[in-house]
Amino acid sequence: MSADQLVMEFDPNTIEHLGINQYSKLPSVIAELIANSYDAEASEVLIYLNDSEKDKDIIIDDNGHGMTFDQINERFLKIGRNRRAIENSEKSEFGKRWVIGKKGIGKLSFFGIASHIQVETIRDYVKNVFVMDLNKLKEASQRKEPYRPEVLVRNQKSDQQKGTVIKMTNLKRKSPFDKIEIAYSLSRYFNVFDEPSFCVKIIHNDDTKNALKIENKFKYESLDAEFTWTIPIKDFTPVKAYDYGNQINGQIISAKKTVPSYMEGIALFSRGKLANENNFYDAKSSSFGFKYLTGWLNVDFIEQLGKDVIATNRRSLNWEDEDTEKLKDYLTDLIYHVYNEQRKYKVIKKKEKVREITGIDIDEWISSIANKHDQSLARKIIKPIIDSDGIETEKAAELVEYIRDSFQFESFKEFAAEIAEIDDAKNETLIKLLKDWEIIEAREFYKLSMVRVKAIKTFRKYIDENALEIPVLHNFFKSLPWLLDPRIREFKDEIHFSDLLKQEFSEADEPVTDRRIDFLCTSVANNRFVIELKRPKHRLRKKDIEQAQDYRLFVEEHTGNDQFSSKDVVAYIVCGDRNRGNKKLEELVDMWQGKGKIYVSTYSDLLINAEKYHQEFIDSYEKLKSNIKSMDTNMHIISK
Repeated sequence: MSADQLVMEFDPNTIEHLGINQYSKLPSVIAELIANSYDAEASEVLIYLNDSEKDKDIIIDDNGHGMTFDQINERFLKIGRNRRAIENSEKSEFGKRWVIGKKGIGKLSFFGIASHIQVETIRDYVKNVFVMDLNKLKEASQRKEPYRPEVLVRNQKSDQQKGTVIKMTNLKRKSPFDKIEIAYSLSRYFNVFDEPSFCVKIIHNDDTKNALKIENKFKYESLDAEFTWTIPIKDFTPVKAYDYGNQINGQIISAKKTVPSYMEGIALFSRGKLANENNFYDAKSSSFGFKYLTGWLNVDFIEQLGKDVIATNRRSLNWEDEDTEKLKDYLTDLIYHVYNEQRKYKVIKKKEKVREITGIDIDEWISSIANKHDQSLARKIIKPIIDSDGIETEKAAELVEYIRDSFQFESFKEFAAEIAEIDDAKNETLIKLLKDWEIIEAREFYKLSMVRVKAIKTFRKYIDENALEIPVLHNFFKSLPWLLDPRIREFKDEIHFSDLLKQEFSEADEPVTDRRIDFLCTSVANNRFVIELKRPKHRLRKKDIEQAQDYRLFVEEHTGNDQFSSKDVVAYIVCGDRNRGNKKLEELVDMWQGKGKIYVSTYSDLLINAEKYHQEFIDSYEKLKSNIKSMDTNMHIISK
């Protein structure tokens, strides 16, 4: 070999199998060249993407050590050179970094996207430039001859001390470059972009002012993380003990929304470079909940196993090896642990959100059901709704409220018992079956409404007769609380201040005047309602407002339940006439109602609302019956 020639000797299949076939995507090619720059101890790498009307090329410019003419032959053009084995060192030339390149094959990656490569490299103020052409390389291969790249500059003095520039032209890619997309893709190949001594920037069409610096966080910047685990996790113990477990570190993320398919699972990095793409390993990932999990782990110790277990294209480890099988077992256990923790946290958060939306504390509601069998049934029917990752929170809230309201019907409980065993994977079936309940529910509400209409007529009679609030109206409302609000099923009646204090503070003294609150309700729309009844002919007075405020403040100040803040205590006055001719009183009522503290309603209002509310159920069922009858008729005609 002449001392002034560059020569590449190779197996003819090497270029095809390890260059073109494995590196057909732009980010993977650039990633290999970044790895070379990193190993050359470069502190800065500039990636120029040019796709103007005249030119289309890619340039990788680094300030690494560069190469001498002889080193080009000995290092760059020697395919399959394992520098770690040859130099017997895992460190870069001056020991600044652990090297991440290994097999000497990644340098062929550029032939996956370009057919013409120009390399300009400077070391110790001496420049060499040469060109590699894929077509000429293939021709040499067919002749079974070594390939000799064209030398453009040999050992020329330079004002620059060091660095390497690789220019790729005759690109296969036709579409324009998107520097942001490419930056995000490159961030998935490395965990070294945030090192203080290593900076990689992308420059599109020489727009240096808007150069984009690649950062590690780009991997997950598009995600909205809900829960995050920093690895190692203190309370995690694998099924089988693993010697390297304490050397694994990183982060696993559970996102609020499903992650892109290519990000599902955990990626592995060795010395800051991708060693295995995102994967769940042996964890069975059929459950929808796995689609929220992503993350990365550093497994640098695999470099010290004394064997090569990383695939050439860095997409996967060799999982057939005894040592990697143990690693896979550990990763599988870790993923299952995080998955189960995620489910637990999601259930807690979902219940809290359902409570915010509906005012229903699920556990409290179930505990309040008197019959133990019904409690068990309620848990079984609610559980798949809350546990399911496939049912969004808003839909879950709707279903929970739907079930809670329907649970007053025995026929619904019988219906629910048939579907109580539905699991997470069948949540769509659950929703469908609950929708089938619609006709049953409509009929039950129809029957209930017909009964309540009779009660409403009695209520109208009491109003017309100006019945006494005690005991007539009081007992009437006690047995039919829905007259005040359809959501109210029960409330504590005739609550004395002394009793309330004893309930909340066992050692409290009775107040000077032991007054009485007609009703106290704590289960409506996250509020405590202090309800005061007046006679049907009673006209509202300022004194009534003051009394309601006194009662409200007493409950606010003397109840010890942390789940209610002071703004959630509301007074509700029911009277015969709001006295709207009294402007001062009207302004006072508007002020308190605007603050959400005191509401005034008349018996006439309650009567009209109750009639309207229940008539809607009656009309709805009548319409539903008519539609079903019409459908049956049409089906009968079609069948004929």
